[in-house]
This record gives sequence, C-alpha cells and structure tokens, in this order.
Amino acid sequence: MESALEDIQFLANSENRILVLSALTQEPASRRQLQQDTGVPRSSVARVLNEAETRKWVGSEGSKYWITPRGKAMITEIRRSIAATEGVKHLGTAINWLPEPVYDLDFSYFNDARITLPTQANPTAAFDRGLDRISDANTYRGLTQNSLPQYMQVIRDQVEAGSLEFEGVIEERFIEIIRNDPERAETWSAVADQMWVFEGHVPMNMHLVDDTAMIWLCEENEEGNDVVPKGLLETENPHVVSWAESFYEEYLDAARPLSFERLET
Repeated sequence: MESALEDIQFLANSENRILVLSALTQEPASRRQLQQDTGVPRSSVARVLNEAETRKWVGSEGSKYWITPRGKAMITEIRRSIAATEGVKHLGTAINWLPEPVYDLDFSYFNDARITLPTQANPTAAFDRGLDRISDANTYRGLTQNSLPQYMQVIRDQVEAGSLEFEGVIEERFIEIIRNDPERAETWSAVADQMWVFEGHVPMNMHLVDDTAMIWLCEENEEGNDVVPKGLLETENPHVVSWAESFYEEYLDAARPLSFERLET
C-alpha cells in the first residue's frame, strides 16, 4: 500500500487527474463525456481513469466510470487543500500579522478577502479604510484592545444621530488611558452604556460592521506589551463572519458593563 504522501503526490502532480476525478464526483461518465466536460485530451482521460481504477478510486462497467467512496474522499480533501493554499497565497504578507485566533479558520475562506496595507503614498490607508467603513455603517460591534480617538468620535456622532446601532467590548487596561485623557473620556461617556469591559487580555482587534468582519493585522511592539497595526483584513465570507460573531459573543458574555464612574478622573 502506498503512503498517504504518495497518494497526495499522485494527485498534486497532475491537474488533469484532479479535473477528471472532480468531474466524476458529479455523476458517472464515459471517457468521451469526461473529455468534453474537462477539456482534458481523451488519451490523458484514459490514463487518469486507468491509474485511478488501479488505486480503487474509480470503478467501471462497459464505457461508464464512477468515483468510489475512497476516490471521492481523496479528491475532496485535495481540493480543500488547494483552496486553503490559494487562500494563504491571496493573503500574501498579511499572513505574517494574522491574530492567533484566526488560525482556527479554514484559509480557503480568505480567497476573496480585501487586504488594506499602508503605502508610501498613503501610510494611513488601513486606518482610513476602517474609518470609511464605520462611517457608512448601520450596525457596529467591536472587540478591541484599544480604540482610536477618530473612530470613537465618528461612532459617538452616529449613535447620537440615531444612525448607528452600536455595541463594544474593550480590554480593561485601556480604561485607565481614557480616564487620564478628559477629551477622550467625554467622547466615551456618550456611549458608555453600550460598552462592556473585559478584565483579561483581548487577543485581537476586530470590528463587525454590518455583514462584514474587519480584523486588524498587528504585530507586537519591541517591548512586547502592545501591538502595532500593520493593515486591515475585511471579508463578507459567511463562515468568517459567523466565527467572528461567536468570538465576539464569547467575550461579551464574560465582560461587565462599563460604568460612567470608571471614566471619571
């Protein structure tokens, strides 16, 4: 019996094998039909089917071929691996700054994610993008270690105007920073009744804006006691959004309401 790595290599070394076997997962087919459906030359189709039948991934009777349960499982898993690899490639350098909790997700979910990184022409591109999204939002939920003054000013203005449904969870240590800044404390006081404080460490900075999950790409500073934003990831992928909502709710359930008194100097 060949090893698992040899089976993977058998599929990974030939796009034609993946195309033909993927087509068979839809329905039984003849060689001619597989050639028409996949564009793979008939001689290559024949070779793929013979090799796969030897491995008991394909069965046949007369001119008809079908995928076996073993073959279907193999082709399904290799396609998942390819999709995940495509997601990793799409993320590019952004993967270096993904928060640790995000690694629980299938990277295929990020195939269409939008990545905003600073540029020489616009060093604040990620911050600007986040601010634009929040400014246009109808609903906002945030799980953050800290918060930019500009973001909170926009949120406060929208909440007071009745145009934003707002809720947020903030790391407790950041409250002391706010208390020592009267101007920021005044801004936060306007939405304090919709904020919760988490006593422990919040492992990532994330916004749920309407139907989009926005995750900050960060790295630790030299002292290891804070994070430096490197970019912003956005996705409407339902799997990521659902995960982000559950992650947020987990911290919300463990947090306590922010009282006005906590913001008084």
